[in-house]
Amino acid sequence: MSKIAMQRSNIIIVLAVITSMGLFALSNYMEFQLMSVLPKAESLAIANYLNKGLVAIFLLVAISAGYSILVEKKRIHEYHERNIKDNVTQLPSIVGYNKDFLELLSDSKNEQDYIMVTLDIDKFKAVNDVFGFACGTKIIRMVGEMLSNNLKEGEQCYRINGDVFYMLLKSQERSKDYRRIRNILDNVSMELVSTNDEDIQSNLHGGIYNHMISFSAGGMRICAKELREDLEGCTPDELQERCRELAARFADNANIARKRGKSENVNTVYLFDESMRREIFEEKKIEDAFLIGIERGEFMMYYQPKFCIGGDEAVHGGAEALIRWNSDEMGFMPPGKFIPLFERDGNAVRLDMHVMDLVCQNICEWRSKGLEIYPISVNVTRPTMQNGAGYLQFVKEKLFLYDIPQDLIEFEVLESSTGTDEDVVIDFINEIHKLGFKIAMDDFGTGCSSLGLLNRIPLDILKFDKSFFDSMTINMSNQDIAVVRYMMMMAKDLGIKTVAEGIEEKFQVDILKDLGCDMIQGYYFSRPLCVEDYEKMLKPAQ
Repeated sequence: MSKIAMQRSNIIIVLAVITSMGLFALSNYMEFQLMSVLPKAESLAIANYLNKGLVAIFLLVAISAGYSILVEKKRIHEYHERNIKDNVTQLPSIVGYNKDFLELLSDSKNEQDYIMVTLDIDKFKAVNDVFGFACGTKIIRMVGEMLSNNLKEGEQCYRINGDVFYMLLKSQERSKDYRRIRNILDNVSMELVSTNDEDIQSNLHGGIYNHMISFSAGGMRICAKELREDLEGCTPDELQERCRELAARFADNANIARKRGKSENVNTVYLFDESMRREIFEEKKIEDAFLIGIERGEFMMYYQPKFCIGGDEAVHGGAEALIRWNSDEMGFMPPGKFIPLFERDGNAVRLDMHVMDLVCQNICEWRSKGLEIYPISVNVTRPTMQNGAGYLQFVKEKLFLYDIPQDLIEFEVLESSTGTDEDVVIDFINEIHKLGFKIAMDDFGTGCSSLGLLNRIPLDILKFDKSFFDSMTINMSNQDIAVVRYMMMMAKDLGIKTVAEGIEEKFQVDILKDLGCDMIQGYYFSRPLCVEDYEKMLKPAQ
């Protein structure tokens, strides 16, 4: 933009000079002509009059040229100001960020290291979709102001686009940087909670958010001294170009860290390290292979049996469906490698539907062989619960297609799924019950609000996490076992069936039987089985 401004100013100056030279030449020519036809005294008087007029014209041209240059400079300055500042928050924009980054690396006296932070507002797109653009703009403006109020001297906040903000903060050590960023996010969240604005409150209570507007942030440390040493010897133009490239690279790395925390707890903060870049590369390979893997039939069902222990002997009482992926390109992958990724990138809903389809196919085949079928529990991820209506419609269509009774399908949700979306989970469970299905809570006891959940969420089955039983010993005292006994009794009083997960020893089975546990799932009875091996456990229907 500055080059264009210089070109326009130079054109104005050149035109003014050409005009002046033309007037000067015209003046000399007219003076010569007058002196050749008129007496000297008269010609001098007329020439003097013409010269004064030409001087006035020259001054007018010069003033006009100067005024045009000033107007052009003002226009350029206003254009630059409009681009360097965001018009919603009045914070510097990406132009301001690049400018400050250049100044930071150009100032050899400033030995302070910085951390470049990118952050965005969780679920912000839904705010614009549900409550409108005006409400979203108001939240953006308030967040920008609150972020700025949490900064120290020499730090800066920038609004980049949409709900994305950048911050340049003074860096200390890694752990302190993490706490500082987290404190800023927590402070802004609490300020938004305490505001009296009706639009904000409508989002917090019964709206998009569950009582708190939260953020995801990523950080990338800037070692200014080291970067300056690398930039020594650069010409001004080279320095500007290199700084622009570095500013973009640091922002990209911080964004990689920011996206790492998506779909996790409120106000997540990740600080970039090179392992994240490698993980991003690996995750991209997994994402690209997902749909191809479904088409090729690379996903396989495994079933881990559950056994009822209420009678004299343990008897088969159902199984949990577990997905495995044997990729042609990446080999055998456990679910922990791809399910968390799919929960972040949106593929979880498609995977849950594929699992339901495979389970229905297996049950249909077993029924056609005249085998006795026990209920199969299917895991449901958080994104699928958020898309509850679409998923449940898919389930109904599959059950109808394969002619499967509803009592042969149960659903499992993780306790951790209720952390920030409790209302979503409750709505999903209520819809499950309306359709006649049973629901189990998996990994119960791993959260921090387990007891309170039982009052709020209508459950049919509790699956106690393996961690409850890992510390069990043969000679456990009544005091050591009191917590497990209390939980079992409470579930029984509420009419909820209990399943103990991860059981590997006979003495654990004996203790749990004495405590009134209904079912056991674990390696003591069976590890997860492939479809063919699980089928061998099924007896002919009576």
